[in-house]
Amino acid sequence: MTQKEDGMPTIISVDEVAEKAAKKVQEKMTPAEKPKALTEPTEAQVNYKEKVAAMIRDRNCNWTWTGENKEKERQYFESIGGLVAANAVPEIWAADVFRCCPYPASAFWDAPFVKWHDDIKGKPGDTVNVITVPKSTCGTAGCAEPDSDAVTIGKTPITLEEYQCSQYICRDDLEDVVEDTITELNESLMSCLDTCIDNAFIANIFAGSVGGTLDKGTAYMNAATIAEAIGSMRNGTCEPVALIIHPVVEATLMQDSQFVNAATFGDRSVITGGHIIQYLGLDIVVVPKGSLHIGSGTYGSILLARYAIHAAKKRDPILEQQYLVQTQRKYVYASVRFGKSTVCSDGVWLIYTAK
Repeated sequence: MTQKEDGMPTIISVDEVAEKAAKKVQEKMTPAEKPKALTEPTEAQVNYKEKVAAMIRDRNCNWTWTGENKEKERQYFESIGGLVAANAVPEIWAADVFRCCPYPASAFWDAPFVKWHDDIKGKPGDTVNVITVPKSTCGTAGCAEPDSDAVTIGKTPITLEEYQCSQYICRDDLEDVVEDTITELNESLMSCLDTCIDNAFIANIFAGSVGGTLDKGTAYMNAATIAEAIGSMRNGTCEPVALIIHPVVEATLMQDSQFVNAATFGDRSVITGGHIIQYLGLDIVVVPKGSLHIGSGTYGSILLARYAIHAAKKRDPILEQQYLVQTQRKYVYASVRFGKSTVCSDGVWLIYTAK
């Protein structure tokens, strides 16, 4: 209670005072609908591009806006520094690396007509001996004691050899090349090994003993020649299963109407990587490389019985890499170690034709 100027006391309502105090507290706690302080405009509200572009165009600078780097949130422009249009045209390198006409997988490696021995894998030694047993002969004896031949058990040695393909690439090139380039270089090394394997088998077969040779001189390969070779091998009690030919010889056979009518060209299969043609019960395997081209105008084809050729693996093909600090080069090596030999000479016949 307070006192007026006239000395009379004034009565104050406690409820009114409490209501006013509560109202002031509520006003202080309630935020303003609009900010009282000035705020800086956001970046989205400021765009100088149109003003700058207009200014430069007015000065005939031939300037064009090229875009906006949204990741770094900054604008940029480019200028062409040459008068020749080619200076402004970029060169683009394809991301994929192309290797033209790779060599198909080896026709001999793990082929079903070759007898492969894995006995020497992981074991000491560099030779595998294949035991051979001769044929027996028949006779008439009646009550007499039959004539008996001493059995001569022989052996055919398979000596292991190593074949390798290698290449290197300098470090500065390694840092700059397209990634797939290295992959294709490695693939080319494996194709190189396939070529080495086929060449090694073919050279070994021609250098070894054979059951016979069918030399047709200047005549071309045809269906009749194949049939004659099959009959010759069967005469020695061996059953032929595969004929290895050069692509030039294949092209000649494709022009032989008798061969085309009988061969199933529409159903080619795969032995390992190259195609084969089924004809007269044979798998005719086309080998694009190797020693089948004997000389000028002469091609050699190989008729094989099953397991007439034996081979032994020391290890499968491997790919190794090494970096030499001294030369700043990275070397890549592809290698394989195996041996091969003709075990049954009657199961190998050579056919020579002009094509």
